[in-house]
Amino acid sequence: MGFERIRVWRQLFAGASTHQMGALDYAQSPQAQAELRSLMNELRQEGLYERPLRDASYAVVDTETTGFSSDEDVLLSVAAVVCSGAGPESGSEFQSFVAIDQSRAIPDVVSDLTGITADTLRGAPSLSEVLQEFLRHIGDGVLVAHHAGHDLRFLNAALRKLWTVELPGPVVDTGKIAMILHKFKQYPSLDVLLELYDVDSISRHTALGDAWMTASVWQRQIALLEERGVGALGQVWELMARLESQYRP
Repeated sequence: MGFERIRVWRQLFAGASTHQMGALDYAQSPQAQAELRSLMNELRQEGLYERPLRDASYAVVDTETTGFSSDEDVLLSVAAVVCSGAGPESGSEFQSFVAIDQSRAIPDVVSDLTGITADTLRGAPSLSEVLQEFLRHIGDGVLVAHHAGHDLRFLNAALRKLWTVELPGPVVDTGKIAMILHKFKQYPSLDVLLELYDVDSISRHTALGDAWMTASVWQRQIALLEERGVGALGQVWELMARLESQYRP
């Protein structure tokens, strides 16, 4: 996918972290309602609003970073798994480590969790090279992520800095979908969903491993959404918007 095909869409559903969600009243504001109506109109024009969940192409993304601040921390690894509602597509996976400034230390807690060390990143491609390959790989797939706010903040911060663009949206957040389906009062961890949906935990806390597991979680959720009469992308995004409206200061 060339950079000219990246649509700059507002991140209505992926812009807040789990901790920030409890302080959001965004979806209740007149501005947000107007933006939501505008977004839904764009989705209809693009033919996405009524697209069946089973027929859509998805790009399930995950990242590993040095911390939680997209202003101060950096990307260490980026991964994506391209799939349809029926399962992974041919040549579906992408993963790359990212070269960082040699003067920047990777926190021990991050290395212990992810296995990424300075040696791991030796010879890794630049952020620009990684993101170009990442964008080509995900194409026009609908973005899916767990803890989407974290991944999208880092990816969009890098894209804005390099080329003044952002990833197309909106984004399907599997944690928020789980809150809708199962009435969780708090945002569930990926580990909770792996157990809930009987998905094997493989290469946990690696970008590619987490992307594959999130893809499996999303497959399970598609089936559950369809059982409840939610069969189109537009319905999913509207459910997510209503979930956002429940969070007040």
